[in-house]
Amino acid sequence: MSQANYLIVEQQQRPPENLPDILTELSRKFQLDIYQCRQRLTGRGLSLLTKGDREKLEKISIFLKESDIQHWLIEPSKSGFVPLRIRNLQLSSERIVFGCQKKEVVFPKGATILAIFAEMTGELAEKSVKQLLSSHAYRGRDDVRHLEENKVHKTISQGKPVLDLYLLDHTKHVTDAVRIFPGKFDPKGLGEHATLSSKQNLQIILNLVKEYAGEFHLHTDFGLVNLPGCALRRDDLDNPETQRQNLLSLARYGWLMADMIQAEPITSTQDNGDNPLEGAVTAALLMQNPALASEGQIDEILPIAKEISEEINRSTVHNKTTENQGSQLSDLGLPPPPPSRAVNKWSTPAFWYSGAGLGLFAFFVILAEINDGVLLRKGAYYSFASGAVPLVIALIMFWYAFYFLRMKRQMENTPTSKVRSVAMGMVEVKGEAVRRYALISPMSNTPCVFYRLTKYRRDQKDQWRVSSISSSDNVPFLLEDDTGQIEINPAGCHVRAGSKQEGHPGQIGLMRGTRDDNHKWVEEVVIDGTLLYVLGYASVKHSDGPTLVEQKIEALRELKLNPQKMEQFDHDGDGQISAEEWDTARAAVDEKVMRESLQNKQQRKKQEEHIVIGKKKGRPLIITETHSEEHLTTRYLYYSIPLFIAAAGTTGGAIYLLFNFLK
Repeated sequence: MSQANYLIVEQQQRPPENLPDILTELSRKFQLDIYQCRQRLTGRGLSLLTKGDREKLEKISIFLKESDIQHWLIEPSKSGFVPLRIRNLQLSSERIVFGCQKKEVVFPKGATILAIFAEMTGELAEKSVKQLLSSHAYRGRDDVRHLEENKVHKTISQGKPVLDLYLLDHTKHVTDAVRIFPGKFDPKGLGEHATLSSKQNLQIILNLVKEYAGEFHLHTDFGLVNLPGCALRRDDLDNPETQRQNLLSLARYGWLMADMIQAEPITSTQDNGDNPLEGAVTAALLMQNPALASEGQIDEILPIAKEISEEINRSTVHNKTTENQGSQLSDLGLPPPPPSRAVNKWSTPAFWYSGAGLGLFAFFVILAEINDGVLLRKGAYYSFASGAVPLVIALIMFWYAFYFLRMKRQMENTPTSKVRSVAMGMVEVKGEAVRRYALISPMSNTPCVFYRLTKYRRDQKDQWRVSSISSSDNVPFLLEDDTGQIEINPAGCHVRAGSKQEGHPGQIGLMRGTRDDNHKWVEEVVIDGTLLYVLGYASVKHSDGPTLVEQKIEALRELKLNPQKMEQFDHDGDGQISAEEWDTARAAVDEKVMRESLQNKQQRKKQEEHIVIGKKKGRPLIITETHSEEHLTTRYLYYSIPLFIAAAGTTGGAIYLLFNFLK
């Protein structure tokens, strides 16, 4: 039975825009699991996409090539031997000789060398996971960053490093291999390069081998890649059997890398020579003057065409460099959340409700003090005996019942809109929550678009009382569907979060400290990437930039500070700006500012840049995690029916008390 072939892909750190289409085709045409494919196509390093017969894999390879995904199609060779451990080495101008237990292994200068620099405790994998979590928290799901190469080398060197070196012949087959452990060889052979640090000596050998090699390949992803037989076990690192298995996995990884070097990567990039523009420029020159070809002057045209093509390439490189610099300047991850807005306590409903409650309480206290509370007792008796108090309770229940019923009808009568086709007014949209700011919940450290933190304390009666409530309702986020994104402003909203956690002071995220049983917190979180239902009012987003008058004032200030520009309006040349000349300057500045403002308004903005869904006075704003609108409307119906029944019963009781009171 023939050995299965491997289809290995280079993972994409930033998933391409057409990744959903690629995954759909891999599932539909080649019956590959769509979720496993997504996991194996995104990330850092190499991953086995699938294995099987070469004929089937070649069809998948053609599709991957058309999709511009670099990959390798290999028939893995069996590990012929395990690299020999070196004891010493000798350097010369033409070769490096490694002394092993059974023989000497010679690496001649200019040879093809494969180096595997690995960390054997799993520290590299642990730091890589932490980097991914941190990158997702502060940059967002679409800008996940992996460890940089210099940090990878540093992590390997600080852990338990091993260096495997493979010598390849002209056909890229492995002929010899050595394994180097820090502190397990005599460093005297390094001569003046030797240091007192065994790990630094290992790094020096790696650098020397790179200098000696004609073709050098370095891999540092052992323990991070998803390749058969290359797993790094971390369960019992002190066990000799675990160490032996990990070293065998490292050898298997090295042989697979050698197979990939031999197979060469398959990619859609075409190389048409040292300068593909040169031929096109030559053809263009001949088309403009065909007589040059007939007169045998092509040899004179070639240097000119080469010079023109090089100039085009230089300008292209300059443009790309400028674009890269611009992207680096903007490559700062997600911005920090905006500070909480100062709230005028006089305008908040909670202030007036609490004030009314305190006033009512004071009123009852005064009544209790008058005539030893006789007046208070009489007032309470007549209030209940006449049915006034039950009637007020019934009216409150009726109000809430009609409120829930009105919300149900509002949802049913508002059609669900796509983000791209949202109209002004009450809208209903569904999509995936996307962070706009690097918002993290304060207690569980979860990347989220919204959180609400409620803190409780235990009173003298052993009952939990709310001590404080804080939320991120001042932090806007984005809602994304298959047509685009739109901004959601959660200020004043009613949020139903699907994730809810409870803990005590001293417990933050995964860390646990001293426990305080008299205090606790409850954190409700809408996690980044959650599917949301939003019902709110869509309106044009107000510009946060300077007004037109402020722009004109700033432009005039800049004009005054620039003598060269001021000279343009000194028409009589006397070195001073008269009142008439200043009026001319102001008119020119006004016209320039107005023209730039109109140009900015004419530029097409993204949906999230000029439309926001938020709360309007008298209109609801609901943000909730729900799988269907019917589930939400049914919930409101279940709320309203018991309230109607209770309100009707309370009203009947109030009427009965009123009749008895009148009798």
